[in-house]
Amino acid sequence: MGRRGEVLERLRHPSEAVPHDPATALRTIVGVALLVPGLLAVSAVVVLLAALRLPRRWIDRCYTAFADMGILVGRTRLDVRGLDHVRPGTSYVVIANHESDWDPVVLFAALRALPMRAVIKDEMMRVPILGRALALTGNVRVTRTQSAADVARLREVMQARPSDVSILFYAEGTRSRDGALRPFKKGPFVAAIASGLPILPVATAGTYRIWPPVTVQLRRGPVAVNIGEPIDVDGLGF
Repeated sequence: MGRRGEVLERLRHPSEAVPHDPATALRTIVGVALLVPGLLAVSAVVVLLAALRLPRRWIDRCYTAFADMGILVGRTRLDVRGLDHVRPGTSYVVIANHESDWDPVVLFAALRALPMRAVIKDEMMRVPILGRALALTGNVRVTRTQSAADVARLREVMQARPSDVSILFYAEGTRSRDGALRPFKKGPFVAAIASGLPILPVATAGTYRIWPPVTVQLRRGPVAVNIGEPIDVDGLGF
């Protein structure tokens, strides 16, 4: 079948059980022991950088440094295609599918060329230190109700954000429970049209197997990231 064919075959069956072998158990223990304190430490550094009003590129580097740490600890193998579709100096509304909590690690590592922030669920923004870091650096807090207040907040943030910063949305609004694609929410598309920014579509496959939502397991494996051509929203309405 060949290495590429084997990778694709594994990604076609995200819900297929993977044996919980000793290596997976050890990787999970080490991953949690390193990544949870690491996330809090990076968050504290980000709060300090934001308070001191230091150059934003330092904060951007904190985001990608943590993502790189996750990729290294998890031994995730990234196969990224379509980076040529990312135009230097252009900001986007990045819209991706959401298989797993491992998606942010993968996306911030794969799209490191883009200064990027994300739409974050309200519960995450309440976590001490982490929530403060996310709020200070331009991430968007939303609930899952798709309320008028959420839509208004999206518009305000899109207007206030630095012109070179892209915003990451998950098209489904929340992660999949079984690895399958869920119906899309309107928020990402409202934000793109309201801001006039092109949509950068991104498809990921493989993160469900690496960090499944129903268990605490950090599995080694491949992840495919496919970046599509930007979609112009000029002339569109909602």
